[in-house]
Amino acid sequence: MKINYLPTFIKDLKDLKSTSSYSVIKNLVFTDILAVKQLSEINNLKKLKGEYNAYRIRIGDYRIGFFVEEDTITFARVLHRRESPIKPLAGTFLRL
Repeated sequence: MKINYLPTFIKDLKDLKSTSSYSVIKNLVFTDILAVKQLSEINNLKKLKGEYNAYRIRIGDYRIGFFVEEDTITFARVLHRRESPIKPLAGTFLRL
């Protein structure tokens, strides 16, 4: 599987450096995800309504939004659950 990271994802992740969830999220998206052969192997995964290829992973109070197209995973956002629910819209994730 190929992994891509949108600039918004990298910015969101940098903003989390001072939180306790930072290392867990970083390990998941940069190392653990490479060992996954199927999406069903990812814990706390949920398919999002509205787009056929949009998913989110829940890690504590944070949500990681990503898209899957064929053999490519594109990480789009990582947000605190109170900031706003992650909603897919036109190929990207937005804060509403």
